[in-house]
Amino acid sequence: MIQKLTIKNFILINEVSLDFKSGFSVFTGETGAGKSILIDAIGILLGDRFLSDAVGNDGSKSSIEGVFKVQRESIQTWLDDRGFNSKSLVTILRECDKEGKSSSKLNGQPITVGALKELGSLMIDIHNQHDTQYLLNVKYHLGLLDRFVNEKQMLNELKLSYQHYDHIRKDILNKKSSSLNTDDLEFLSFQINEIEAANLIVGEEQELEQKHKEMMAFEKIATHLGQALTLLDETDGVSEKLYEAIRELKVISESDRIIETTNSIQSLYYELTDKIADLNQSKGLLSFNEEDVNAIQERLFLISKMRKKYGSSIKDILNKKHELEDRVALINNRDEILAKLEKEANEAYLKYKLLADQVSVLRQSKAKELESLVLRECVDLYLEKAQFKIIFNTGNDTTLGYDEVEFLVSMNPGEILRPLIKVASGGELSRLMLGLKVIFNDLQQIDTVIFDEIDSGVSGRIATAIGQKMHKIAKASQVFSVTHLGQVAACASQHYLVSKDQGLVSTSTTISLLNYDQRIHELSLISTGTASDHSKNAAKELLDTIQAQVSG
Repeated sequence: MIQKLTIKNFILINEVSLDFKSGFSVFTGETGAGKSILIDAIGILLGDRFLSDAVGNDGSKSSIEGVFKVQRESIQTWLDDRGFNSKSLVTILRECDKEGKSSSKLNGQPITVGALKELGSLMIDIHNQHDTQYLLNVKYHLGLLDRFVNEKQMLNELKLSYQHYDHIRKDILNKKSSSLNTDDLEFLSFQINEIEAANLIVGEEQELEQKHKEMMAFEKIATHLGQALTLLDETDGVSEKLYEAIRELKVISESDRIIETTNSIQSLYYELTDKIADLNQSKGLLSFNEEDVNAIQERLFLISKMRKKYGSSIKDILNKKHELEDRVALINNRDEILAKLEKEANEAYLKYKLLADQVSVLRQSKAKELESLVLRECVDLYLEKAQFKIIFNTGNDTTLGYDEVEFLVSMNPGEILRPLIKVASGGELSRLMLGLKVIFNDLQQIDTVIFDEIDSGVSGRIATAIGQKMHKIAKASQVFSVTHLGQVAACASQHYLVSKDQGLVSTSTTISLLNYDQRIHELSLISTGTASDHSKNAAKELLDTIQAQVSG
């Protein structure tokens, strides 16, 4: 969950520092006050692009820092696997200057934007009106169902099984389409023999280049190494003087501080003698032989020649050899090789088809469960007449199996089930998506869920139901909601006001946590546009009533 958010010189925000709690927090404010800026800032912490035009006028750079409490083992594992030191808190800092130069750090260590996106997907789910639209696109329905099925290992096995089958299938097509000519055999054999005769070893080129470099600098290395060893190890050298100093210090037994320092110096002496021994060994290995130099140069020339003919590296050359051998074998034994591959392909497809059948049966079983849960959520969100159905069709074989899935709904009695895009209004879609969020969040256990004005197009008791649903999600996850509805705001545990201060020459956005009386004042403005005694009394009744409901 987000514990602290500090934003400096970002768009209209000069500087703001917010401490967040668990539970349900809402953000309200007039249109244009800057509510979306807060969500944009969190998105940037999670890997969204940080552009120079987001840098405000109060300095040369913009910075966004978030402190996150790590609550799930999967996040800690992700951090540990990538060498980020973290026990329970993660600090992400992103900065960008007016020239567009940006930096990203996690706990003080550099981190790529791609890695931030990975981590962000584990910690936070940001949901806005645009996200609701993917419900309308049938190509996302299978993914939503698989999130509910929640059998990652089985789906991964299915993916690997299809990739194995597809690799063999493509190999067969490639071999069938290859032009094969027995006249090529002599030249192919020559190429194979030439590579074999070179007797190449992966990594030898780098070793040879290093040896050649040392031999060509033999005189320089020998001179300076000898002088260094004289200073370190000969009579009156560093090693001997350090030894004499330690012997003098050892006489002192009355001072604990000096004894401790002496022991440290003695450790340095032992380490120094080890390093001197290493240098002496290196000196003993130094040699210069013109025949060896010539042999190395000839070997490097041969490797360079082979790279020009067969590949950019020794590894590529050896792979080329295997490729040539496969072509020779295919010319000589085409029918036998293709027959063997066809058998392997059939076996691989049968294995894939068995897994695809198992996944399809599981999906259809879980689809019934998901339908029931969605309808239950619909009732809570005053879509009690809605019908929700997941239909299956058989499509092409892919890494996901052969299932094609589509969500169908009927919002009113007597209406036939039809695709969402032909039935649901914006407000109905938002409610349906919120119901799915409740279901999926229980599975995924995301630490923080953010709703960015998904309650547009609704009011009254429906708005209250949406707020209550968000409060329900907040029992297991931290929830933020940007809203313009008083009923939703009244359901929150914490209420923040986003306001815009316009001066003669500048404009800035501030975000502040409201106390009880301030909440009543803000709710009265949201509901009626005034802060009269009558509207305040109505706002107080709304807040007290809904708080009693969600707390009960």
